[in-house]
Amino acid sequence: MLSVAVIFFTFALGAWVTGLYLIGMGSEPAEGGKDPIIMVGWVELIVGLILATQVFLLVQQAGGNAVPGLSLILAGLVLLFAVFFTAFGIALIKGLDLRVVGNLAIPVGILAGSYMSFDLFDGTFLFQSSTIVWLVVFLMIAGFTYGKVPAKILGYALIFTALWGFAPVVYLALNQPIP
Repeated sequence: MLSVAVIFFTFALGAWVTGLYLIGMGSEPAEGGKDPIIMVGWVELIVGLILATQVFLLVQQAGGNAVPGLSLILAGLVLLFAVFFTAFGIALIKGLDLRVVGNLAIPVGILAGSYMSFDLFDGTFLFQSSTIVWLVVFLMIAGFTYGKVPAKILGYALIFTALWGFAPVVYLALNQPIP
């Protein structure tokens, strides 16, 4: 479950930083400083790289797992997020067109939503509902990059997603069953 905690925590941190930026918290450069979106980009890139390392750990765990398919299927989901966050981070750092990231968000969201019936998430409201939250937020990201979703609306949705992502981590940290 450690990989699951790292995955949710890392994903939530990425959503949190971007969400706060979009609602205007820390979005103005310090006097003589650079646009904080560059730092948001670095955070997103690091999130993507951490998630990529989790993919490798999950694949390695598959060999010793009682149900190896579960680790490999979860690795597929995490790989989607790793590619998304890495591309998003690079686009923000380099000041690239975010519509490409929006186009990437559509299949990532749809595929993430399909994990609702994933066996590892079965019977856990937080995990199962997270997949639907991800679906909605990734589609909102696509809408944002094309000017259809206002920044503040997406920002608050990302903050909600982050809080929803931190919740399972808290349960895992307290060694409590995840509802």
